[in-house]
Amino acid sequence: MATLDSGGDDLTPGDEPVLLVHGYGDTGQTPWWGTLERYFHRLGYDERRVSTLSFGPLLGTTLWSPRHYARLIGRRVEELRDRHDSRVDIVAHSMGGLGARWYVEREGGAANVDDLVTLGTPHRGTDLAYMHLFTPGGRAMMPDSDLLSTLNERAPPRGVSYTAVWSDDDGLIRPGRSAALPFEATNVTNVRVSGPGHMSLVSDRTVFERYAALL
Repeated sequence: MATLDSGGDDLTPGDEPVLLVHGYGDTGQTPWWGTLERYFHRLGYDERRVSTLSFGPLLGTTLWSPRHYARLIGRRVEELRDRHDSRVDIVAHSMGGLGARWYVEREGGAANVDDLVTLGTPHRGTDLAYMHLFTPGGRAMMPDSDLLSTLNERAPPRGVSYTAVWSDDDGLIRPGRSAALPFEATNVTNVRVSGPGHMSLVSDRTVFERYAALL
C-alpha cells in the first residue's frame, strides 16, 4: 500500500503491479493513458509493473458489454499475477470499472486483485446511457440495467479494497454521484472531487494523488 504523509511529494509506490483499464469507446492508446503511466513511473513504479489494457485499437469501437470486457481484464490480471507472483491493483475509468467489478465479484477475480480504483465509473448508471441503447455497453450503463442490479445487490468482497473517485463536474456521468459506490463498508472509499471532467479524471495529477496513496 502506498503512503501519503503531507502531499504528493511524499507518495511512495505500492507493492503490487498496476493494470490500467479504459472505458466506453476509448482505447489504451489515447494520450491520457500515457500521462497516467508516467505519474506511476515518477512515483517509483518500475515500467514493467504498470501496463494499460486496450479492448480494441480504434476509438469508438469498444462498445461491448462490461461482461465481455471482464474476460479480457481477467486474462491480463492473471498474466500479471503469474509474472510478478503478486496480486494486482486495477485503476479503471468509466465503463472499464464495471468490467473490473464483474471480473472481481462474479468471475472469481477477488483472489487476484488487491485494490480496485474506479474513476468516473457509473456504478449506479448514467442518464446519458439512454442515448446509446444501440450498443451493449450503453444498455449496461442504464440506471436500471440488469448488470448494475446484479453488481449492486450485494456488497463487494472484503478481500479487495475499493476506491471510487467521482466528480461534481463529470458531465457524462449524470448525476455525478452515480459514480460513487452504493455501499457502506470498511473496504469501500468514495472520493469526491470538483473540477475535472469525465476524461480528465484519468490524467489529472491531483486526482491521481488522491487515490495513489491508497494503493
